[in-house]
Amino acid sequence: MKWLSPLCLFLVVAFSVTAQTTPNGWKYDILYSGQGPYLNANQGALTHNQLVDEQGNILVSTYVIGVPDYQLISELSTAFQQAFSVMQEGGKYRFHISVEDFKAAIKSAKAPNIPGNMLSWEMELLKILPPLPDGARLIKQTLDSKGVDAAYQDYQTFLNEQQAYFGEWETNQIGYFFMKHGAVDKAVKVFAYNAKQHPKSANAHDSLAEAYYQAGEHQKAKNHYQQSLAINPDNKNAQKMLDKL
Repeated sequence: MKWLSPLCLFLVVAFSVTAQTTPNGWKYDILYSGQGPYLNANQGALTHNQLVDEQGNILVSTYVIGVPDYQLISELSTAFQQAFSVMQEGGKYRFHISVEDFKAAIKSAKAPNIPGNMLSWEMELLKILPPLPDGARLIKQTLDSKGVDAAYQDYQTFLNEQQAYFGEWETNQIGYFFMKHGAVDKAVKVFAYNAKQHPKSANAHDSLAEAYYQAGEHQKAKNHYQQSLAINPDNKNAQKMLDKL
């Protein structure tokens, strides 16, 4: 096999992407084009994404656990809406954003600590979805304002009546919300639903195993840690817990 020099590799990468500019002035590369429709502010989006600092360190990544993220586009800042608007379903993009602009765009009271002046934000638009609210966000609001029982009732209602989006990521978050509030029985039910919906997800089985462990049902915990490890042999947490069990 003939090896390419670093310079050749750079040229291959440089000419394999197409540089563009978003409506709000962010530079971006088309890593590969989508064949579906363009995304707009009246839709939802299922994405894989990761945030990389200017030293090449991955700060946040949905690829690490293999679980995509959902966004209701209308809830995003104008800057992010304009960034999303250039993407087609099935495409992958890399945005080059100043840290200052990114912090202003995330609409968060507590901005993340990002080193350097620039960052790369990679987005893969997997699927355009109906504009449903994020289920995890709704349940968190009820949990904080009305407590565990009301939040679980909302979860069941929104899920059964399809009033919110409950993907693997969102449902997993809800399970941990209940775990954090000491409602392990409810967390087990949420995680069990998630594992049933996503039987080939190592993360879903790992979370369900953790809830069973917290509930004192160690044999069930062992079973799901084993399933998680079978799907992802690199799951160190599952192996650690199996050794413990």
